[in-house]
Amino acid sequence: MPRRVDHDQRRHEIIGSVWLLIADEGLDAVTTRRIADATGFSNGLLRYYFPGKDAVVTAAFEYVYAATNERAGTDGRERGRAGLERLAEEILPLDAVRRAEARVVTAFWQRAVTRQDEAEIFAERMSQWHDYFLDRLDEAAQDGDLWDGTVSDEAKSAVVDELLTMLTGAQVWAALNQDQAAPDRLRAQLTSFGNRVFTS
Repeated sequence: MPRRVDHDQRRHEIIGSVWLLIADEGLDAVTTRRIADATGFSNGLLRYYFPGKDAVVTAAFEYVYAATNERAGTDGRERGRAGLERLAEEILPLDAVRRAEARVVTAFWQRAVTRQDEAEIFAERMSQWHDYFLDRLDEAAQDGDLWDGTVSDEAKSAVVDELLTMLTGAQVWAALNQDQAAPDRLRAQLTSFGNRVFTS
């Protein structure tokens, strides 16, 4: 009897190697031969799961996005400032894994600049994070933990825009300039941001 193949698991295994390949060697390393070397799968099998470079790079970005959310536990278990900072810290490149993720993300942005499909995926994922952060601000407002100037819907949306700009900017710094993205500096920036927004 033929052995059943868990295709989702196999895709996960492949992309689990590919995202590290992108992080270590950049987009130029995303060739069928290099991926085959990294995963141990044949070229034909790889093409079955990922028919082209766009599919591989997009899958790597989605892998990193999902891993970030999983670590942060973005199911609403933490309210207000704690929940906001939990996800923010997982996006910030504070250790080797998150710095590698930042390199994958910035590689994806490079392609999204000129490819509409990738640009739409990025916009959708940022919209999801925007909504998550906005929910945490709503909770803080309900609990009386926001400064008066931050309570309006317009002000809260602007705060989230600022936060996402800071977080994605930190990923760029991590990819290009390790000194500017030192973990203590990034944590200090997040704390300063939080103190301007939250009363406690």
